[in-house]
Amino acid sequence: MSVNWNKKLEKTGGNKVTRRVTEPPSTDLSFIRHILELHLLSPVPHQSDFSVFLRFTMILLESMKKLSVLAHLLQRDLPHSITVYGGLQHIRNNNPFNMEVCVDSWPDFRTVVLRRQRQFITDDNDAFSNPYAIFAKEPEQLKRMLLEFKVIDWKQSLLLYCISGFTFDILKEVADAKDLTLENFTMPSKIFIHHNPEIIEDGWFHKSSKLSSDTTFLAELINKNTKYCGSEQSLNYIKKCIELLPSAYILDDEGHFMGWCLTDELSTFRMGYILPEFRNKGYMKRLVTNLAKLIHQRGHPAYTFVTKSNTISQLLCKSLGMTEYPHTYYYLKMTPRKSRL
Repeated sequence: MSVNWNKKLEKTGGNKVTRRVTEPPSTDLSFIRHILELHLLSPVPHQSDFSVFLRFTMILLESMKKLSVLAHLLQRDLPHSITVYGGLQHIRNNNPFNMEVCVDSWPDFRTVVLRRQRQFITDDNDAFSNPYAIFAKEPEQLKRMLLEFKVIDWKQSLLLYCISGFTFDILKEVADAKDLTLENFTMPSKIFIHHNPEIIEDGWFHKSSKLSSDTTFLAELINKNTKYCGSEQSLNYIKKCIELLPSAYILDDEGHFMGWCLTDELSTFRMGYILPEFRNKGYMKRLVTNLAKLIHQRGHPAYTFVTKSNTISQLLCKSLGMTEYPHTYYYLKMTPRKSRL
């Protein structure tokens, strides 16, 4: 039996975040208007209305210096900021999923939105290709941002990650106001974070030299065995996770898959699964241990979400030394009522 993990992340992208425009001086309003029109969905008002308009726009952070500062600030607000923080670390490290981050003000922000760069969303009905993560400090500012700012294109289906508290209630209000269907894509879950995976005792493993990189076969296997997947869109998403992000899988001596665990564009451990005939042998613990060490070495947080009814996985997380937080995580699908996934 052997364990292997995907290290294709360093083979993709460049050494820094792609900058589509140069950040302008704050006094050059015409240039600021031009930048905003690149990222918003409608033309920016004329000069007379521009100072008012600036209050209703989000600031796109692109420089590595600002992204580094944001990461440091988000660490102070864990676990509420964990999904945005996890996605931000991908942006700072080659940005394999072509994400970007916006704030309502800088550096004294109250709301942060992580989203896919618009030019990479080619199908308005494909929620898997259109993820959002939100961290907000103030409910009224979040509500105002969602209703008035043009940071989210509500004509598209999307998947949104959020932590419990006022965020979920506000999203229900926004869904009604924007004529969207809002549903739990997975059951509400508990949050588990490992703050120092290096202290986890290593399980026995060795790298496989005979494993073929059959991404399609593995993706189809995962797509079949994941409750919220099963579509062509989810299959394409899983392929990207395997190809671009750290993952781990375990094989028997003949090279057949026994189980796997992936990470996503927000650094979350997801879609962990051991085939029924190989369960209760400690294989998932070995997968998670080595994947946690790998992703931690790359500067990403090691965390996951476990449904409240899944007591076995909760015990596994605790046995690894992960901290359980009393907050509820929601993985939501928002869809225009005229459209369906």
